[in-house]
Amino acid sequence: MKYNYLLVSLLAGALGQQVQAQTTAWRPFRPGFVYGFIGASATPAATHTLRVDSAYATTAGDSVYTFNRLLRPLLVGNSYNHLKSRNNLLGARLRWRPGTSEYYLEANAEPALGGATSPTMLLLKPRAAVGSTWSASTAPALTATLSSRALGTAAGSTPDSIATITLSNGQVFMLSRQHGLQAGPPWLTLSTGATIPPGNWLQAMLPQAGLGNYDPRSVFALNVGDELGYAYSELNPFYLPCYSGTRLRRIVSRQQTADSLVLGYQEQDRIVSTCGTSTVLTPVRQMRWAFSLRTGASPQFPYLGLLTGEYRSATPTPGTSSLFMGQGYQAITSPVACLSDSKVEPFMAMYGGTPYYQQGIDLAYRSYYFAGGLGVGPWRSYDSESTGLVYYRKGSVICGSPANFATLLPSRAAEAASAATLHPNPAADAATLTLAAPTRPGTVLSLTDALGRRVWSHETAPGQTSLPIALAGQPAGLYLVQLLAPGAAPLTWKLQH
Repeated sequence: MKYNYLLVSLLAGALGQQVQAQTTAWRPFRPGFVYGFIGASATPAATHTLRVDSAYATTAGDSVYTFNRLLRPLLVGNSYNHLKSRNNLLGARLRWRPGTSEYYLEANAEPALGGATSPTMLLLKPRAAVGSTWSASTAPALTATLSSRALGTAAGSTPDSIATITLSNGQVFMLSRQHGLQAGPPWLTLSTGATIPPGNWLQAMLPQAGLGNYDPRSVFALNVGDELGYAYSELNPFYLPCYSGTRLRRIVSRQQTADSLVLGYQEQDRIVSTCGTSTVLTPVRQMRWAFSLRTGASPQFPYLGLLTGEYRSATPTPGTSSLFMGQGYQAITSPVACLSDSKVEPFMAMYGGTPYYQQGIDLAYRSYYFAGGLGVGPWRSYDSESTGLVYYRKGSVICGSPANFATLLPSRAAEAASAATLHPNPAADAATLTLAAPTRPGTVLSLTDALGRRVWSHETAPGQTSLPIALAGQPAGLYLVQLLAPGAAPLTWKLQH
C-alpha cells in the first residue's frame, strides 16, 4: 500500500507539472527577461532590446505585463522627435488569462500620452489546432491562422517547438514554446522613425534573465592586472585640434559582493602637441568604477544598463528635460582584427520639452560605447576628446600592440615605492613599513625568506599607517615584505637583514 501511495503521489506531481508547463509555456514574453530583436532589413544590423519589467492583475482576473518605458521615435517634419511611451516595436503590454495559452499584444494603451481610450489588441493562440482560424483584431480587422507547429531552432541555435501564426494581411508571427516570440512584424499603425526598419523583427538572442548582456560582470569582465589602451585626439569643432595622445588603464583592485562590483584602476596619458614639439606624461590617476548588480546602474556611467529606447535623467535635477537614451547593440569593425568581433551599444543625449525630446546638436560629442562581447568595458567615448580602444591585455590574452603604452603607468616596484617606504634597509632587529594610505580591513602583512618560505604573517588592524616588522632571531639574508589588501594586487618590497 505504501508503494502504491508513493506511485500515485509521483503521478499526481508529474501531471501537475505537466499542466503547469502547458499553461505557462508559449508565453511570448516573460517578466524579468531581456529580449533582443533585429530588423530583417536593417543595415547595419542593430539589436533592439526590451524587457517586461512590471505586472499586475485586472479585475477580470487577467494578468498584464508591461514593457520598459522608452522614448519612441516619431517623424515630425524633417527632424526626429521622441515620445515617452511603452509602445515599442511590438506593443505596449502583454495580457493573458491564467490557465490558458491565449495572449493579447496591446498597443496605444496610454490615453494620457495620445493613445486610444481602448487599446489596439492582437490575439495570439500558439496552442490552437493547426489550421484553425480566429479573429485576431477588430481595429484593424484581422484574422489569424495557426499555419504550423513543428520542431525548429529558437534564436537560430536551440531546438524547440515553434508555432507559426499568419495574419490575414500576410504578416507572420512565430513563437517558441520555451523562448517566446521568435519573429513578428511592427503591425501597429504607428510612425516608426528611421531607427525601426520595415519588415519582420527576428529574435537575435535567447532571452536572458535579469540584466542579461547588460550585467556589469559581463560588460566589465576585468581582473587585477588587466590593461586597456586607448588612442585619443582633441575634439573641438571650432578650431584645428592641437594635441593627440595615448591613455593606459590598469586594473589594480576588484571587489565583488552580492549586489555590487567595484573596480579600481590606474590611468595615465601621454599627450603629444601637434602645434609644437612637446610631449607630456600626466600624473598617474587613481580611479574606480562602481556598479549595482541588481540594476546595472553606475555613478561613473549614468547611462549604463539602458535598454533600447529606455531613458534616464542626464542631470542630478529631477524633472529636467535632459536625458540619456539607450540605443541598440551594434557590431563594430576595428582596424585590429581581435577587436572587431565585439558588440557595442551607443547612447545618445536627448533634449527638449515634455513630452517630446529631440536629439541635441552635441549628439556627436555625447555618445558612449560599451563592449558587449569582449567584456572590456569602455570602448569609445566623445567628450573633450575622441578616444578609441586599440589595445587590451586580459590575463595572458593580448590584443593590439602594447608598444605605444610601454612607458605609461609605473611598474609593480614603482607602485610599491609610491604606496609605502621601508626603513631602515638594511635592518638589524626590526624595520618599519610606512604606508601612504591607512590599511583597510582584511589587510595582511607577511615576511618571506629567499627560498620563498613564509617566516611570519599577521592581519593588520584597520587604519594603520605604520607597520613594524620584527627580524630578531631570523637568519641574515634577503627577505621579501608583502602587503596583501582585499581586492588589490600584492605589493612587495625587498628587505636586507
